[in-house]
Amino acid sequence: MYPYNFQPGERVAGPTFGAYGSTYYDDRAGQNLISFDTRESITDGLGAGSYDIISGRMTIMVLDNNTFYDPTPDSWQTWLGAEDDDLGRACIISGAGFRGGYDGWSFGDDGDWGVVEHYGRNVYPIGFVDGDPVDISRNLAEGWDPKPFGVGETDEVSIGEPMPDLTTLTFELDTSDPDIQCYLRNALDDGLLSLVLSSLHYGSHDGGSYPQFIMQENSLVFAGLANGSGLELEVVVTQPSSVAGDINNDGGVDVSDLLRVINEWGCSCCISDINSDGRTDVSDLLAVINNWGG
Repeated sequence: MYPYNFQPGERVAGPTFGAYGSTYYDDRAGQNLISFDTRESITDGLGAGSYDIISGRMTIMVLDNNTFYDPTPDSWQTWLGAEDDDLGRACIISGAGFRGGYDGWSFGDDGDWGVVEHYGRNVYPIGFVDGDPVDISRNLAEGWDPKPFGVGETDEVSIGEPMPDLTTLTFELDTSDPDIQCYLRNALDDGLLSLVLSSLHYGSHDGGSYPQFIMQENSLVFAGLANGSGLELEVVVTQPSSVAGDINNDGGVDVSDLLRVINEWGCSCCISDINSDGRTDVSDLLAVINNWGG
């Protein structure tokens, strides 16, 4: 995702790079939107709380050896001259936020990029602050470090060494983070998981040193010599019960359902949100009590 990409949805390689200090580009100037249709492998539309993501990972190949391997996101202060303990910049994945009336389905492969100004893009990487999704495209200018959904790692090269052609980076999803877990649950309920790949490598109109990632349209993928992006998820799916108050779908309303409500208190995407008002709270507790023994 870049304003001067004249082949949206058709590029054979997708770059990620930064433009810190630009008067109109975001810090994370070059980004890639990568979406996975999950409906064939995981039933959608059951409600976000029906999905418990145990683990997950995304993989993608680097096209060339133009960057150093760095699996640790650097503090924003390293762009101001603070010491950086290792060579290179990390590649991260984040959730996807949308503007301009788009969502993941309507944006597709060739949605309109947006406006060339700060926060002008119609798709952007998100992090969470106090449970709220926030555009992280200008985290350097704003002086904060976002928590990524996953960081690119590989055992094919040592830290600080150039990544060879066709190095595979694996991004382990942080499913233990409640905000990331909720994002993933809602995505599976929708049937489409959208992620944004970004980095802060130096880039300019005259060049730079930044990674290019292999897209599924690359001829190497068609020839079987490389892989496009991939997704693996381990998910426990709980079918909604027809019995009111039966959260765990065991056929009755009892202490296990009561404990589920208590353990998930305040959750915004849990199956214990019986009345689907966006939060597990006292109304859901009362729903269990009122249907006790059902």
